[in-house]
Amino acid sequence: MAVVPLIELGNPLLRQPATPFADPTSPEVARILNDMRDTLADMRQRIGYGRGIAAPQIGVLKRLILIDTPDTNLVLVNPRFERWSREEDERYESCFSFPGIWGLVQRPLGVTVVAYTLAGEEQRIEASGSLSRIIQHEMDHLDGFVWLDRGPDLHSLCTTQEYEKRYISRERESH
Repeated sequence: MAVVPLIELGNPLLRQPATPFADPTSPEVARILNDMRDTLADMRQRIGYGRGIAAPQIGVLKRLILIDTPDTNLVLVNPRFERWSREEDERYESCFSFPGIWGLVQRPLGVTVVAYTLAGEEQRIEASGSLSRIIQHEMDHLDGFVWLDRGPDLHSLCTTQEYEKRYISRERESH
């Protein structure tokens, strides 16, 4: 287990599609997942946020996602989309691979994903809201994309400081 340096925007690895694991139960999956857990925890401590990470972000071109929020702890091995909702919404996103930049990204409100567990069992996840958005964001990494590829309005781009000042303070005031 180790904190692994993140692959940053501009590194060609971030733009390559990930390959599936031949065996979702292999020790390789567990080893990579442990590195992802440590790296996610480290990023949270250093920058104060983070809900998910994909293996390509630590330089491993394999189809593995870790999502860790107060409501969800989810490991997706060899995930694939089965369905997207027709309804979409637009929300701000940021990314560990180019931290400090936020922008509005349009995505489907809900998705259905099929993936394997660490025990090798197939699971079907129907996600909506923020979980759906996190899954889509991390799945983009598995396919060699980042949220900037989703064509955000360039006028929506802002720094973390500006995002927190404009939007987080408003959310706190409205609750």
